[in-house]
Amino acid sequence: KMKNLITIILLMFAFVANAQDITLLHINAKWNTSNDYNLRGIRHAKVLMVNLEDQSAELKSQIKAVPTIVIIGKDGKPKGQWQADLSFKLNVPREEIQERINVLLFGDSKN
Repeated sequence: KMKNLITIILLMFAFVANAQDITLLHINAKWNTSNDYNLRGIRHAKVLMVNLEDQSAELKSQIKAVPTIVIIGKDGKPKGQWQADLSFKLNVPREEIQERINVLLFGDSKN
């Protein structure tokens, strides 16, 4: 199922994502905007924010919790994912996301 989700995401955003960039895809629901995850300050990545309600039925069926953040690597493949807990909040330090991006780009967590 995860493979289907990622395939759909990649097809939806292929026209937006540049093969040279890391993309952070932030998926949330309109009813949960108070729990949007703040990605301001993330460096070296393009951030795309989408509403789950505006997506295809197939993609909606693959998302089990909102918000969800997916890192899409320079090769167009998923490199990490974080999902909200039962409170519909995403409890991950921004530094963890930034470190994953840095490792993908630079091979270490510096920068």
